[in-house]
Amino acid sequence: MILAVDNGSSYTGRLLSHLEEGGVNFEPRRFDQVEHNRLGDYSHYILSGRRRNDHLMNRTNSEIIRLAIRHKKPLLGICYGAELLALTAGGTIRRMDRPVKGGETVDITRDNPLCSGRMGVFESHAYEIARMPPPLETVGSSATCRNEMVRYGDLPIYGTQFHPEMTGDGLDLITNFLA
Repeated sequence: MILAVDNGSSYTGRLLSHLEEGGVNFEPRRFDQVEHNRLGDYSHYILSGRRRNDHLMNRTNSEIIRLAIRHKKPLLGICYGAELLALTAGGTIRRMDRPVKGGETVDITRDNPLCSGRMGVFESHAYEIARMPPPLETVGSSATCRNEMVRYGDLPIYGTQFHPEMTGDGLDLITNFLA
C-alpha cells in the first residue's frame, strides 16, 4: 500500500486521479490526518506540493522522509516534497528571484530508473533547492532550476521540483516510480 500525502497543492487531484486510473493500491491522507503509528505499514510514499507553510506539515513530512531513508523505502517528493527532502537531509532552499510557472524542459543528467533524456514538465514554484547535502545528488536540471530532480544516493528516494502529475512525461515518471 502506498501513502499519498496531500499537503494542499492545487495539483494533488491530478496525482490521485492518476493513481486511481492506474489501479494503484494507495491511501490518500491530508498531512494532518496521517496516522504516525502506521507509517511503517506502507511500501511507498508520495509527498505532494503545498500552497502554504505549516509547522505540522513540515514535521509530518520530515518524519516520513527520515523513515523512508532509514528503511530504504521508495519515496517521491513533489515540489515542496523535494525541498523538504533536501532540508531534512541537511541542505538549504531559497526563494527564487521570481516564481516559475508553466512548461519547461528538464534534461536528465544522471542515470536513474525513473526517466532519461529530456522531459516536458510543468513548473509552479517560488523556492528551489539551494545547497545539496550528500548523499543527495542532482539527477535533472533545466534553464530555470539547477536541481529539478534529485536522488538520495542509490536509494529509491527522489524529489522533483516540477509537478510530474501535470504532464505525460511526468506521469510516466510516477508510473516508473511505482513499478
